[in-house]
Amino acid sequence: MAINKRERTLLIVTIASVVIGVNYFLGAYLVGKWQPLRGQFASKQRELKAMQETIAHTGEWKADYETLGRSLKQSNSFESASDVLKKIEEVGSASGVLMQSRRMLREEPRDVYRELPVQCSFESTTESLVKFLYGVQTAAGFMTVETLAVASKADNSNILRCDIQVRALAAKEKS
Repeated sequence: MAINKRERTLLIVTIASVVIGVNYFLGAYLVGKWQPLRGQFASKQRELKAMQETIAHTGEWKADYETLGRSLKQSNSFESASDVLKKIEEVGSASGVLMQSRRMLREEPRDVYRELPVQCSFESTTESLVKFLYGVQTAAGFMTVETLAVASKADNSNILRCDIQVRALAAKEKS
């Protein structure tokens, strides 16, 4: 059975159309499946870049960390939480706050330093509270106010009840 030229052309066009059509639908299906993966891939690339930038900064962060450790050892830092309490009492009496309770919390050792948390409750006026907070911020040593809760006293709205937690940094004890 011989195929003439016209039938051969029709057969080639039909086969080409079927192959192109199947490839088109298959390609469209796969592109639809790959689209979310492309977004995930781009997201993961951004995440990887951010991680690499973080890793690139570790050297300078370690240097800063060790500098902090050396400055803690050289500075007039606190030896124990009782020293922090004494300093807070000094600042409190100088600023005019009335201490009601003080409590040393558990010391938290870190790599190069120790954290000495202290919790206090006191009553003060707004002006003396501001003086106290400024005194804590500028006091010798590394002290920061972690939490501060302020409420007015029920019988006198000019008096504030304050609960404060202060953390001081101290040099690591030598073993």
